[in-house]
Amino acid sequence: MLLYVDSRRSKLFKAVRGVRVSTDKGSLNADDVLGLPWGSKVKLSTGVEAYVLKPTLNDILMKGFRRVTQVVYPKDISFVINLLSIAPGSKVLESGVGTGFMTAALAYHVGASGKVFGYEVREDFARTALRNLRLAGLDDRVDIKVRDIREGVDESGLDAAFLDLPDPWEALQEVRKALRPSSPAVIFTPSANQVMKSLRALRSGPFLDLRVYEVILREYQADPEALRPRTLGVMHTGYVVFFRVV
Repeated sequence: MLLYVDSRRSKLFKAVRGVRVSTDKGSLNADDVLGLPWGSKVKLSTGVEAYVLKPTLNDILMKGFRRVTQVVYPKDISFVINLLSIAPGSKVLESGVGTGFMTAALAYHVGASGKVFGYEVREDFARTALRNLRLAGLDDRVDIKVRDIREGVDESGLDAAFLDLPDPWEALQEVRKALRPSSPAVIFTPSANQVMKSLRALRSGPFLDLRVYEVILREYQADPEALRPRTLGVMHTGYVVFFRVV
């Protein structure tokens, strides 16, 4: 459940009998909210009013996932999902699972009939990602292998690929083997040097429709009397390199 106090105070928690949820505005016993419909108003121990809301995927990612790596932010995730044309039933390759933010988003969109095949070189990262995916109820849609993608991909005939690697240009041929001809793929990388190396490799291989993007999102203060951009925001997070395999 999401306990919402105000725009600065919301907390994700599992409603289990005996659990007590604490905020700087007061606390709440989980027993008091079990069985309540979503959107119910409750009172904290201090008398402050709060609401019990159904968490969105974004709530679970941002407030519930344990982070062990840098993550792909929602502003980039949504754009990549659109570029890759992910839909129910899609079979997607991912390399560089890390914390599992992108994995969860892919799993959410492929639906129960789709599958995400993740490759992660570090076993501890893979364990954390699976823990996070279980929290989101999406672990049954994901198959994570602890392996370097450059050693080979077991799957073939996949619909799309997402690479979040320090050297994605080294994995391009394995991606090509795994995807159906004409399928889209995306490289996500933080530095311009990595983009340039990726582009050189893509231009020398059987890849088409190369595009490079950067997503900048600016949030506004939601006050009708003082509408203005928020003082702090997330600007550069990474470059999105799109291409198709042939």
